[in-house]
Amino acid sequence: FLFILQLKISAQELSYQLPLKYDKVDNPIISLNGIWQFQYDENSNWEDVIVPGGLVMQGYGIEHDKAYEYKKSFLVPESFKGQRIILRFDGVYSEAELSINGQFIRKHNGGFTRLETDIADYVQVGKENLIELKVTDRLNDISYASGYAHHPIGGILRDVTLFATPKISLTDFNYEIDLDDNYVNGQIDISFFQETTDKSTVEYSLIDPQGDKISLENNKFNLKSGVNLNSLSVKNPKKWDAEHPNLYNLLVEIKRKGKLVYSFIKQVGFREVKIVKDQFLVNGSPIKLRGANRHDIHPKLGRVSTAEYDKLDVELFKESHINFVRTSHYPPSERFVEYCNEEGIYVEVETAVCFVDTYRQKNYAPGASQNDSSFRDQFISQCREMVNTFKSHPSVIIWSIGNESIYGSNFQESFDFVKSKDTSRPIIWSYPGSQKEGDKIYEILSMHYQDVYGNISQFGMSTKNFQGHGIPALF
Repeated sequence: FLFILQLKISAQELSYQLPLKYDKVDNPIISLNGIWQFQYDENSNWEDVIVPGGLVMQGYGIEHDKAYEYKKSFLVPESFKGQRIILRFDGVYSEAELSINGQFIRKHNGGFTRLETDIADYVQVGKENLIELKVTDRLNDISYASGYAHHPIGGILRDVTLFATPKISLTDFNYEIDLDDNYVNGQIDISFFQETTDKSTVEYSLIDPQGDKISLENNKFNLKSGVNLNSLSVKNPKKWDAEHPNLYNLLVEIKRKGKLVYSFIKQVGFREVKIVKDQFLVNGSPIKLRGANRHDIHPKLGRVSTAEYDKLDVELFKESHINFVRTSHYPPSERFVEYCNEEGIYVEVETAVCFVDTYRQKNYAPGASQNDSSFRDQFISQCREMVNTFKSHPSVIIWSIGNESIYGSNFQESFDFVKSKDTSRPIIWSYPGSQKEGDKIYEILSMHYQDVYGNISQFGMSTKNFQGHGIPALF
């Protein structure tokens, strides 16, 4: 297996799967989207706001580095008793401080990656509980997202979900696809973390694009405490690429004494990415990427992500014969990538690190966090949450660890971290010319704003005729 996993994982770093079925809970997933209470400052009344929704887009002239308060009452059903109770925010810009029933839980930095936490110890089951969320749009945020939006975008920008999973739920669940040398037979290499020593099993079923179950030689494994590594061999599966988005479903079932405890589903596409010299290969064949940058953007919603517009964007891309999307300059919703899996669009997922020590407006200066150890954890947590969310999606073929920034130790550590979590995809980063020494932290050359002949000199890197210095290039 090409996995390097931490044996000791902080509870605040775990990622969870939404359950499909759960034997003890009829409705384990509850949306907390809708009307929340918002207070502009301590002298203001509490008012209704829409979540998800940017605050400026709802008429609030918010300021940088000033905390604003959200709150919402919610009922935890009786059936959630004794379970893990996960509260998930898919995007809060840019710093969030979470409290439940008056008790501080945690802080999170990063406006476009998940804040998810087991809150079982802080809620009263069968009763009303209170979420309190303090949100601050930080002037020095490494994403600089409010800077290039030209207005503070602070707020709860994406879905909020409450869900229950059992104590034996599998966390940090991901897989990699390995195809044989002839790109015929495949293998699904699965990794996850399990905290308890419960005598349970995990059982896998693979459903093909027509809805038929595929025969698997060995699909049942005993759960063990810590890191689990399972492997499934699949004979001659249909392959996934942008022209042939053949999607399978992997049904994951946790059983105790043969009885189903809970289950979830992951989309699976049998595809393998490889770089050979200056060619980018998918399943052994070179591809050309014809694409565009993409923001979450709407004239009334701003940076808010919705299911309707995520789906519409993918459909419009496909109709326009676009086969590639770069999620500039932050990770998208997971839902957007699922649509790309289904329709057949290659995706470069970019971490929310942007314009570090380059083109920030004066009031956002200096923004030179590339070598600042106090920002190191933010760089790494952004990468961790990005990889945890998107690693198992076939449409994601490239990781980007930053846009138009100057090289420094935090970018080096970001590259090293992503490679430690996933060796199956190449990494891109700009500006490559600013890295003067050491092993390169990019495997694809990223050059921006060349002339019509493909010529440009930029931060010490020059290219002509769209050439990539012996590696693939994206212009």
